[in-house]
Amino acid sequence: MAIVKEINQEIDYTRHYKKWHSHTPEHIQQMKNFYRDMLYEFLPLDKEIRILDIGCGMGFTMMFLQDMEYAVIEGIDIDDGQIQLCLSKNLKVTHVKDSTEFLLTMSGTYDLIIALDVIEHMIFEKQLDFVRAIQFALKPGGKLICTVPNANSVLASRWRYIDWTHHMSFTEHSLDFLLFNAGFGKIEIHETEFFHPPKLPPLFSRAFLKTWLREFWVNEDFRKLLLHWQIFKAVRFWCRLQMIAELGWDQAAVVPISPNMLATGVKPG
Repeated sequence: MAIVKEINQEIDYTRHYKKWHSHTPEHIQQMKNFYRDMLYEFLPLDKEIRILDIGCGMGFTMMFLQDMEYAVIEGIDIDDGQIQLCLSKNLKVTHVKDSTEFLLTMSGTYDLIIALDVIEHMIFEKQLDFVRAIQFALKPGGKLICTVPNANSVLASRWRYIDWTHHMSFTEHSLDFLLFNAGFGKIEIHETEFFHPPKLPPLFSRAFLKTWLREFWVNEDFRKLLLHWQIFKAVRFWCRLQMIAELGWDQAAVVPISPNMLATGVKPG
C-alpha cells in the first residue's frame, strides 16, 4: 500500500512495509487480486490515460494496472528502499523528497491520481495543501481515488496506531470536507474491505453442491475461511446495531464501518 511520510528525520519505512508484504510470486498475485477487488469499479475505461500512483510502495497497484493494460503508469514515493524495489520490477517510479512540491510542478498532467493509505501520513497542517496539489496536478475532469483509515471502524484505534507515521484517521464527513475544500467535486465515499467471502459457484447449483462438499470435508483452510466469514458477518451486524443505538436509523444506515474508506473525487472541468 502507498506511503508518504512528510517528516524531517530520515527513516527506513521498508522495515514496516515488509511486515505485511513480500516479493514472492504468490504474494504479488494476491496483492494484485486485492487491488482488483478494491479499484476495478472506479477505474476509467480509457486505457490510454496517464496515471500517477502517489506513495507507490512496492509497486503492487502499478503491477495490477499493468495487468489491466493501462498504457501510462507512473509512481512516486519518498522512501528510497521502496523505490529501489519498484525499479527492480522495471516500474516507472521517481524518488521525491516532497510529494506536494512534486505535484505542484505537474499542473494538469494526469487523468487519474491514486493515493492509497497516504493522506493519514501527512501532518494535519499539510493535508489540505497536499490534496490541493493533487487537484492541481489533475487535468480538468481528472479523478482522484484515495483510501484512509476509517475512524468509525471497530478497529479504528489499531488502524490509527499500527503505523508510527500515521497522524490521524477520518470519518466519512471529515474526508468529504477535506476533498471538497481541496476543490474536488462529485465526491463519493465507500467502504472498502480487506476480507472477502469465499468464492463459490451460484447457490443451489450442482457445481455449488459439488464444490461445497469437496472443499468442506477435505480442505481445512476452506472450513476456516467459512467460519471466519460467519464471524465477520456477525460482528459487522453487531457494529451496525451499535451505530443504530447511538445515532438512530437514518445516520447509522449509511455510516461506513470497514477498517478503511475509499473516496473518489473529480476535478471540475
